[in-house]
Amino acid sequence: MDISKLVNSEQLYELKLTGPDTDEPIGIRFMIRSTESDAVKRITRQHSDKFLASRKKKLTASKVEAEYLDRAAAAIASWDWGDHDWKGEKPECNFETAREVLEEAGWIYDQVASAAEDRANFTKSSAKP
Repeated sequence: MDISKLVNSEQLYELKLTGPDTDEPIGIRFMIRSTESDAVKRITRQHSDKFLASRKKKLTASKVEAEYLDRAAAAIASWDWGDHDWKGEKPECNFETAREVLEEAGWIYDQVASAAEDRANFTKSSAKP
């Protein structure tokens, strides 16, 4: 068995959002990247480079929170809101809108971050067409 092929961090995982009060699927699907994917690592490196370049500035809780939000937003490759809207319209899937959704809806952030960090979601057995 080739151990190097057990996890594919560039594979996407289909996350079916569940309601915050019921844990039942609500008809919204997100395609999630691993936190170990190149796209998410790029965001992490940008934050690290900023911090290391400005050693005089202190790391604050708001900077750490911003990094977590950015990482989770970068983990969203695409989405399908089904019959649902965000602030009255179908949201376009881009980094800025994803970050806004995650920042304002902590229950969505929790599900996205958890799915992106779960290495088992990026194995052959979890592959989606």
